[in-house]
Amino acid sequence: MQITVFGASGKVGRQIVGLALEKGWQVTAFVHHSNPFTPHQNLTIIPGELDDIAAVTKAVTGSEAVVSTLGSWHTEGKNILTAGMRSIIPAMEERGVQRLVTLTGAGAFWSGDKPSTVDQIIHRLLGLAAPQILHDGEEHLRLLAASSLDWTTVRSPVMTKRSSTGYRLTSELAPPWAGIARAAVVQCIIDQLEKTDWHRQAPIIRAD
Repeated sequence: MQITVFGASGKVGRQIVGLALEKGWQVTAFVHHSNPFTPHQNLTIIPGELDDIAAVTKAVTGSEAVVSTLGSWHTEGKNILTAGMRSIIPAMEERGVQRLVTLTGAGAFWSGDKPSTVDQIIHRLLGLAAPQILHDGEEHLRLLAASSLDWTTVRSPVMTKRSSTGYRLTSELAPPWAGIARAAVVQCIIDQLEKTDWHRQAPIIRAD
């Protein structure tokens, strides 16, 4: 398989690149600042900005699937997921690349949710604590839903450094502080590149 990873230089992105290379896949890593990777015969590095549609299109060309582990927490505009989708979605549609797996926080709601009263209270509190981050995650989901792509968004609680790779995906909402091993999130995203059971949905990942 050949895949493209956006957010490749982040904590999750680096591990996804590494695991994909271990599987013998061809990987194109889109990096914004520095390149953290050592040279590898199956790895192509494309530096660029997310609003550079030519660079984004070049990155997805030839791939069978795309991963986005973009995050907004340490950015000025707090809108990286949304900005990324505004370039990645049209680039994929133009190049005929259908499969896209993205990552966002468990606090983000989407149209398929059936939140309980407690869920709604937690969501309002998150909206007060980190309104831009929450809006970014939810807006990126709206853009995905409006696209023609075969997408899955993994919604993750706070990630830990535990080495466990066990996980399950569920449509039941979970508090963002529930906790999940980063290694499990990485494994889940890799698995979802070859699965279709969460087609155009945004499941929550939980520790198994």
